[in-house]
Amino acid sequence: MISVETDFETGREATSRGDAIIIVDVLRFSSSVVVGLARGAKAFIPVKTLAEARSLYKKNRRLILAGERGGVKPKGFHLGNSPREFERADLDGKYVVITTTNGTMALENSKGAKWLLVGSFINARAVSNVASRLTREGGNVTIVLASRKGRIFLEDFLCAGLLASNITDERRQMSDEAIAARLAWMGAERDLKVMEKGSHATYLEGIGYGQDVAFCLQRDVYDLVPCVKGSKIVRL
Repeated sequence: MISVETDFETGREATSRGDAIIIVDVLRFSSSVVVGLARGAKAFIPVKTLAEARSLYKKNRRLILAGERGGVKPKGFHLGNSPREFERADLDGKYVVITTTNGTMALENSKGAKWLLVGSFINARAVSNVASRLTREGGNVTIVLASRKGRIFLEDFLCAGLLASNITDERRQMSDEAIAARLAWMGAERDLKVMEKGSHATYLEGIGYGQDVAFCLQRDVYDLVPCVKGSKIVRL
Protein backbone atom coordinates (compact mmCIF):
# COMPACT_ATOMS: atom_id res chain seq x y z
CA MET A 1 0.00 0.00 0.00
CA ILE A 2 1.14 3.52 -0.82
CA SER A 3 -0.49 6.17 1.34
CA VAL A 4 -0.34 9.95 1.46
CA GLU A 5 -1.02 11.60 4.82
CA THR A 6 -2.00 15.26 4.62
CA ASP A 7 -1.60 15.82 8.37
CA PHE A 8 1.81 15.19 9.89
CA GLU A 9 0.22 14.45 13.27
CA THR A 10 -0.89 11.08 11.81
CA GLY A 11 2.74 10.04 11.32
CA ARG A 12 2.58 8.06 14.55
CA GLU A 13 0.02 5.70 13.02
CA ALA A 14 2.27 4.93 10.05
CA THR A 15 5.16 4.40 12.46
CA SER A 16 3.19 1.91 14.53
CA ARG A 17 2.32 -0.04 11.34
CA GLY A 18 6.00 -0.36 10.47
CA ASP A 19 5.68 1.62 7.22
CA ALA A 20 8.62 3.15 5.40
CA ILE A 21 7.90 6.87 5.77
CA ILE A 22 8.92 9.73 3.50
CA ILE A 23 8.64 13.22 4.97
CA VAL A 24 7.91 15.84 2.29
CA ASP A 25 8.38 19.57 2.95
CA VAL A 26 9.42 20.89 -0.45
CA LEU A 27 9.52 24.56 0.59
CA ARG A 28 12.01 24.31 2.16
CA PHE A 29 13.03 21.89 4.92
CA SER A 30 13.38 18.75 2.78
CA SER A 31 15.29 20.58 0.08
CA SER A 32 17.65 22.27 2.56
CA VAL A 33 18.51 18.98 4.26
CA VAL A 34 19.30 17.34 0.92
CA VAL A 35 21.55 20.24 -0.10
CA GLY A 36 23.23 20.42 3.32
CA LEU A 37 24.18 16.75 3.28
CA ALA A 38 25.37 17.10 -0.32
CA ARG A 39 27.60 19.95 0.85
CA GLY A 40 29.28 17.63 3.33
CA ALA A 41 27.36 18.14 6.57
CA LYS A 42 27.96 15.18 8.86
CA ALA A 43 24.39 15.19 10.11
CA PHE A 44 21.37 17.34 10.88
CA ILE A 45 19.94 17.40 14.39
CA PRO A 46 16.24 18.32 14.13
CA VAL A 47 14.61 19.95 17.16
CA LYS A 48 11.14 21.31 17.76
CA THR A 49 11.86 24.68 19.34
CA LEU A 50 14.22 27.63 19.05
CA ALA A 51 15.01 27.21 22.76
CA GLU A 52 16.17 23.61 22.19
CA ALA A 53 18.39 24.70 19.31
CA ARG A 54 19.98 27.52 21.30
CA SER A 55 20.50 25.24 24.30
CA LEU A 56 22.40 22.71 22.18
CA TYR A 57 24.54 25.46 20.70
CA LYS A 58 25.32 26.85 24.14
CA LYS A 59 26.74 23.45 25.06
CA ASN A 60 28.69 23.02 21.82
CA ARG A 61 29.73 26.14 19.89
CA ARG A 62 30.95 24.04 16.96
CA LEU A 63 27.38 23.33 15.95
CA ILE A 64 25.69 25.23 13.12
CA LEU A 65 22.29 26.71 13.93
CA ALA A 66 19.77 26.71 11.08
CA GLY A 67 16.04 27.17 10.71
CA GLU A 68 13.16 29.58 10.36
CA ARG A 69 10.06 31.00 11.91
CA GLY A 70 7.63 32.61 9.54
CA GLY A 71 10.09 31.76 6.77
CA VAL A 72 12.77 34.04 8.26
CA LYS A 73 16.08 33.15 9.90
CA PRO A 74 15.81 33.45 13.71
CA LYS A 75 18.00 35.94 15.53
CA GLY A 76 21.48 34.63 16.22
CA PHE A 77 21.24 31.67 13.82
CA HIS A 78 24.00 31.01 11.29
CA LEU A 79 21.65 29.89 8.50
CA GLY A 80 17.99 30.18 7.68
CA ASN A 81 16.00 27.49 5.90
CA SER A 82 17.19 28.39 2.41
CA PRO A 83 18.72 25.60 0.30
CA ARG A 84 20.61 28.26 -1.60
CA GLU A 85 22.24 29.37 1.66
CA PHE A 86 23.23 25.77 2.36
CA GLU A 87 24.63 25.51 -1.13
CA ARG A 88 27.09 28.33 -0.36
CA ALA A 89 27.90 27.37 3.24
CA ASP A 90 31.01 25.57 4.51
CA LEU A 91 29.41 22.52 6.10
CA ASP A 92 32.06 19.86 5.54
CA GLY A 93 32.09 17.50 8.52
CA LYS A 94 29.82 19.74 10.61
CA TYR A 95 26.66 19.05 12.59
CA VAL A 96 23.67 21.29 11.84
CA VAL A 97 20.91 21.84 14.39
CA ILE A 98 17.72 22.67 12.50
CA THR A 99 14.26 23.78 13.59
CA THR A 100 11.45 24.78 11.23
CA THR A 101 7.76 25.51 11.48
CA ASN A 102 6.51 22.27 9.89
CA GLY A 103 9.30 20.01 8.63
CA THR A 104 10.97 19.22 11.93
CA MET A 105 7.56 18.73 13.56
CA ALA A 106 6.63 16.22 10.85
CA LEU A 107 9.82 14.30 11.63
CA GLU A 108 9.09 14.38 15.35
CA ASN A 109 5.68 12.80 14.81
CA SER A 110 7.19 9.96 12.78
CA LYS A 111 10.16 9.20 15.03
CA GLY A 112 10.64 5.52 15.70
CA ALA A 113 9.80 4.45 12.16
CA LYS A 114 11.94 1.60 10.89
CA TRP A 115 12.80 3.71 7.86
CA LEU A 116 12.26 7.47 7.95
CA LEU A 117 13.39 9.27 4.79
CA VAL A 118 13.31 12.88 3.61
CA GLY A 119 12.06 13.58 0.10
CA SER A 120 11.60 16.53 -2.24
CA PHE A 121 11.57 17.26 -5.95
CA ILE A 122 15.34 17.67 -6.00
CA ASN A 123 15.90 14.05 -4.87
CA ALA A 124 12.60 12.52 -5.99
CA ARG A 125 14.00 9.68 -8.09
CA ALA A 126 16.60 8.73 -5.49
CA VAL A 127 14.19 8.62 -2.55
CA SER A 128 11.58 6.75 -4.61
CA ASN A 129 14.13 4.11 -5.57
CA VAL A 130 15.19 3.63 -1.95
CA ALA A 131 11.60 3.37 -0.71
CA SER A 132 10.84 0.81 -3.43
CA ARG A 133 13.89 -1.23 -2.48
CA LEU A 134 13.14 -1.15 1.25
CA THR A 135 9.61 -2.41 0.66
CA ARG A 136 10.33 -4.76 -2.22
CA GLU A 137 8.17 -7.50 -0.72
CA GLY A 138 5.11 -5.29 -0.84
CA GLY A 139 5.46 -3.40 2.44
CA ASN A 140 3.71 -0.10 3.03
CA VAL A 141 5.09 3.30 2.04
CA THR A 142 3.54 6.35 3.68
CA ILE A 143 4.31 9.82 2.34
CA VAL A 144 3.75 12.35 5.13
CA LEU A 145 3.20 15.94 4.07
CA ALA A 146 4.43 18.76 6.29
CA SER A 147 0.96 20.11 6.95
CA ARG A 148 -1.59 19.77 9.69
CA LYS A 149 -5.36 19.66 10.17
CA GLY A 150 -5.87 18.56 6.57
CA ARG A 151 -4.51 21.73 5.02
CA ILE A 152 -2.12 20.95 2.18
CA PHE A 153 0.58 22.89 0.44
CA LEU A 154 0.27 22.49 -3.32
CA GLU A 155 3.95 21.70 -3.93
CA ASP A 156 4.01 18.98 -1.24
CA PHE A 157 0.87 17.32 -2.57
CA LEU A 158 2.21 17.30 -6.12
CA CYS A 159 5.58 16.00 -4.96
CA ALA A 160 3.75 13.18 -3.16
CA GLY A 161 2.04 12.41 -6.46
CA LEU A 162 5.39 12.21 -8.22
CA LEU A 163 6.81 9.91 -5.53
CA ALA A 164 3.72 7.69 -5.64
CA SER A 165 4.02 7.48 -9.43
CA ASN A 166 7.66 6.44 -9.12
CA ILE A 167 7.05 3.83 -6.42
CA THR A 168 3.84 2.19 -7.58
CA ASP A 169 3.84 -1.23 -9.22
CA GLU A 170 1.30 -3.96 -9.92
CA ARG A 171 1.60 -5.40 -6.40
CA ARG A 172 0.75 -2.24 -4.51
CA GLN A 173 -2.57 -0.70 -3.76
CA MET A 174 -2.86 3.05 -3.27
CA SER A 175 -4.94 5.01 -0.81
CA ASP A 176 -7.49 7.48 -2.16
CA GLU A 177 -5.18 10.34 -1.15
CA ALA A 178 -2.26 8.75 -3.02
CA ILE A 179 -4.41 8.26 -6.12
CA ALA A 180 -5.54 11.89 -5.94
CA ALA A 181 -1.96 13.12 -5.53
CA ARG A 182 -0.82 11.00 -8.46
CA LEU A 183 -3.60 12.31 -10.68
CA ALA A 184 -2.79 15.87 -9.64
CA TRP A 185 0.87 15.31 -10.49
CA MET A 186 -0.01 13.87 -13.92
CA GLY A 187 -2.00 17.01 -14.63
CA ALA A 188 0.72 19.40 -13.44
CA GLU A 189 3.81 17.64 -14.78
CA ARG A 190 3.91 19.58 -18.02
CA ASP A 191 3.49 22.95 -16.34
CA LEU A 192 5.46 23.00 -13.08
CA LYS A 193 5.06 26.79 -12.93
CA VAL A 194 1.62 26.11 -11.45
CA MET A 195 3.32 25.38 -8.13
CA GLU A 196 4.62 28.93 -7.98
CA LYS A 197 0.98 30.02 -7.58
CA GLY A 198 0.51 28.02 -4.38
CA SER A 199 0.01 29.87 -1.08
CA HIS A 200 3.35 28.85 0.42
CA ALA A 201 5.31 29.69 -2.73
CA THR A 202 3.53 33.03 -3.00
CA TYR A 203 4.33 33.83 0.63
CA LEU A 204 8.02 33.03 0.20
CA GLU A 205 8.13 35.13 -2.96
CA GLY A 206 6.64 38.00 -1.00
CA ILE A 207 9.34 37.91 1.69
CA GLY A 208 12.18 37.72 -0.82
CA TYR A 209 12.72 33.99 -1.32
CA GLY A 210 11.40 33.57 -4.85
CA GLN A 211 14.72 32.09 -5.98
CA ASP A 212 14.40 29.44 -3.31
CA VAL A 213 11.04 28.44 -4.76
CA ALA A 214 12.51 28.01 -8.24
CA PHE A 215 15.43 26.04 -6.79
CA CYS A 216 13.19 23.66 -4.84
CA LEU A 217 10.98 22.87 -7.83
CA GLN A 218 13.84 21.37 -9.85
CA ARG A 219 13.61 17.61 -10.37
CA ASP A 220 16.23 14.97 -9.58
CA VAL A 221 19.19 17.28 -9.06
CA TYR A 222 20.65 15.12 -6.26
CA ASP A 223 21.14 11.36 -6.06
CA LEU A 224 21.06 11.51 -2.27
CA VAL A 225 18.59 10.31 0.35
CA PRO A 226 18.50 11.72 3.89
CA CYS A 227 17.55 9.12 6.50
CA VAL A 228 16.81 9.50 10.21
CA LYS A 229 19.07 7.42 12.46
CA GLY A 230 18.32 7.91 16.13
CA SER A 231 18.13 11.64 16.77
CA LYS A 232 20.01 12.66 13.59
CA ILE A 233 19.39 12.93 9.86
CA VAL A 234 22.27 11.41 7.92
CA ARG A 235 23.05 10.52 4.35
CA LEU A 236 21.81 7.01 3.57
